[in-house]
Amino acid sequence: MSESEEYITVCQLMRTHGVKGYIKAMPLTHDLNRHEKLSDVMLKKTNGETVQLTLEDSRLANNLWLLKFKGYDTPESLTHFVNGDLMIPESERLPLPEGEFYLDELEGFRVKLEDGTDIGEVLGVEELPTVNAFHIKFDPAFQNAYSSKTILAPWIDDCVLNVDGDGKFITCDKDYLKSLCPEER
Repeated sequence: MSESEEYITVCQLMRTHGVKGYIKAMPLTHDLNRHEKLSDVMLKKTNGETVQLTLEDSRLANNLWLLKFKGYDTPESLTHFVNGDLMIPESERLPLPEGEFYLDELEGFRVKLEDGTDIGEVLGVEELPTVNAFHIKFDPAFQNAYSSKTILAPWIDDCVLNVDGDGKFITCDKDYLKSLCPEER
């Protein structure tokens, strides 16, 4: 694993399990069987420290993963891993099913209306507790009609009508976007 490579989080470690050195993990991936393909991983502990680990064993248990790392054979040896993020190189990221996108891939997409008018750009996407949302910055020509400030729009069917991964744009409902804009433009 290269120090300069970007990493993505595949699960968050939760608590130890049993007496043989297993730890429960919450998967953060669309493929619950992803644990079977993991080998060398990077752990980012809650204090920011990173540790390289090798997976010795893994299994699925009630939508959680039970993970066992080489050299860690007791619950006590894992306590400082609790709440850490288990990461892999971005190059090992699994492709998504057709029509689905990773949130970080949407940054830089253009925002269009139903009639094809290009009005702004997606600056970033946030995972909020109840919904994913994206930051939109309107182009100068549309700031009077919408907002000169960046807005946060929910990633819901009423707002997002279509996503074109090839053309790198999202189509949004005009009226819904206007309703999100502050009165003072």
